[in-house]
Amino acid sequence: MPIARSPQRLFVLALIMAGSVILAMSLQGGPARAASLADITVAPFDRQSVVAQENQQPGTSAWQLDDSAMMAHVARPPGDADATGIQHDDSSGARDIVDTAGIQGYADTTSAVPGQLVTIYVSTPKPVDFMYAIYRIGWYGGLGGRLYYTSPTLRSRAQGIWTPAGGLRDCPTCVIDPQTYRIDAHWHPSDSFIVGNGWVSGVYLIKLQTASGAESYIPLVVRDDTAHSAALVNLATNTYQAYNTWGGYSFYSRSRVISDRATQVSFNRPYARSAGAGDFLYWDIQAVRWIERSGLDVTYTTDDAMSDHPELLLQHRIVLVLGHDEYWTKAMRDGVTAARDSGVSLAFWGANDGYWQVRLAPDDAGNADRTLVCYKVLTSARDPSMQLARDPMYPKHPELVTTQFRDPLLNRPENGLLGIMYLSMIPSNDTPDWVAAGTDAGGLEAQAHIAPGEHISGGLVGYEYDGFVANGAAPRGLVTLAASPVVNVYGGHQTAMTTYYRAASGAIVFDAGTLWWSWGLDSLAPAGGCRNRMLANQMISDLTASLLRAMLAASPPR
Repeated sequence: MPIARSPQRLFVLALIMAGSVILAMSLQGGPARAASLADITVAPFDRQSVVAQENQQPGTSAWQLDDSAMMAHVARPPGDADATGIQHDDSSGARDIVDTAGIQGYADTTSAVPGQLVTIYVSTPKPVDFMYAIYRIGWYGGLGGRLYYTSPTLRSRAQGIWTPAGGLRDCPTCVIDPQTYRIDAHWHPSDSFIVGNGWVSGVYLIKLQTASGAESYIPLVVRDDTAHSAALVNLATNTYQAYNTWGGYSFYSRSRVISDRATQVSFNRPYARSAGAGDFLYWDIQAVRWIERSGLDVTYTTDDAMSDHPELLLQHRIVLVLGHDEYWTKAMRDGVTAARDSGVSLAFWGANDGYWQVRLAPDDAGNADRTLVCYKVLTSARDPSMQLARDPMYPKHPELVTTQFRDPLLNRPENGLLGIMYLSMIPSNDTPDWVAAGTDAGGLEAQAHIAPGEHISGGLVGYEYDGFVANGAAPRGLVTLAASPVVNVYGGHQTAMTTYYRAASGAIVFDAGTLWWSWGLDSLAPAGGCRNRMLANQMISDLTASLLRAMLAASPPR
């Protein structure tokens, strides 16, 4: 499909980089440095890769929302929850909450391949004219997007709107299951488009816009399942949905009562966060921009696609997991482990990865992978709502029960794969230093000019973090790149860690151990995302590049 011309009604915005920066200062002993935007350079991996060539194409900032008209700056961060599933408001810096009450939508798939038909479902408070434009997100000279398609003017339906303040309104087709609290919108389709044969694998944002200026997003990943790219980048779409409160329910309780959380959530509804883009604008977009800027030979996928075909991981030299990938299926864990054992290196650019086991199920119409199931049961639970028997898979299929991977029932603690595993979260507004351990015999930190004991301040560590757990599952040869003292939300003193190890297969497994790793790679803070606490840091960028080069050297082409 040819590239469409820019729509007249889309706003062209300047990149919002400087306004959200908190100047990095040393909080404790040791040198502290923070690079300005002009200081960051990213050496190219492959100038001839498809991604490098794609990012030479004309870019645009019109993919961004008009934050001046739609945004309310909020000091409260996106909340998270502890092992009980109770929601907390102790996480990151301020969010920009974009008012999407004027238009909302979702797609019938999280990802698609060229030639596939994608249907979108859109609702407005009353029928109005609207259109949508589809942008591929990348570097594009810093503009961040490339326009791939513009729809004709369409007429919307009033099918329901949900807002945090007003709740769910005027959605006669919405169905809430009284047992699982699963919410399906069941909206009428608004339009369909075919993914063009020339659409390069990547993250695409479908930007919805009414004639009066109401805006929101629908995310879509374009895959290339035939590619043998050097790296496969995974978006944590299961976790996007687990935290999605659209309609009033998610996998997290709405109060201090555990039993009022959903045990099933549906992909057939808009995302409440990131102005409809899931968690992409929180901590994934910065990583994607850096990857695309670097020219690394990559293709993209999603949790459900990986779960359906984990064997495709073996076509790549690196599997790169972005941000917050907390909810994994058994097939994902099995597939990622098998990839490591076959020599595929793993890079986890977040924290709290692979924590809960989930199941994917069809929706009421039989469409595969449109329902995510997680009962959050525990062997040691006293609360009836969390006891193992609540999951229908127990006791006949204990390997599929939706508990923590570290629970004795599964006995697959995350550090057996990642090297370290989730410990806790820091309080809101805390910005502990990332502290280099100085124990890297491989010289990766030296290549990034990171001195032993060096402090990188400004907000790299948090809000969730990983650390060492002495449970006997951690692999031999674990190398600590950083050991950062933190005080968690419960007042406990712990050490957040960044580590890597070499598996018996030769693969390298890296765990950043912090959700905010991507904030050290790029400074963009778009409307609808978090207002990053720090600028991109040259040392973190160089360390990330050194790790990827080591992984490419360790894993031969496939």
